Amino acid sequence: MTPQENADGGNCCDSNLAEAEEELKEAETYLEQAVHGDEHANRDIEKAKREIIEAEAEIEKAEHDHHREIEVKVDGVMKKVRAGTYVVSAFKTAVGVAADRELDVVKHGELVPLDDSAEIKPHECEVFVSHVRTGGSS
Repeated sequence: MTPQENADGGNCCDSNLAEAEEELKEAETYLEQAVHGDEHANRDIEKAKREIIEAEAEIEKAEHDHHREIEVKVDGVMKKVRAGTYVVSAFKTAVGVAADRELDVVKHGELVPLDDSAEIKPHECEVFVSHVRTGGSS
């Protein structure tokens, strides 16, 4: 038996070649799976980046809206206030109306009284009128 032959008469190079081909196939399969995994990971990364950009834009808009000011007219005078929801008593303080005065909002040309504990969300150019409280016990 020559050094090139194995015990069953086959060539040892053939055996090594077969093993190498099998290892190559396994490596190619592993590489293909890794590439596919990388593509999936890259898609996930790109999606996450888009979601971050959208979230940052929403935060910026919310911060802008939170700090945005509007103008309202109170007793004939334009006043700037932070946009948002107010309890009427806090809104009166923000626009300089004394706590002992009543505040009405003008809706469709009519004065609508506002309860001091009610919540309001004033809009740009909305008109308010304060006056001495009316009514009382009889």
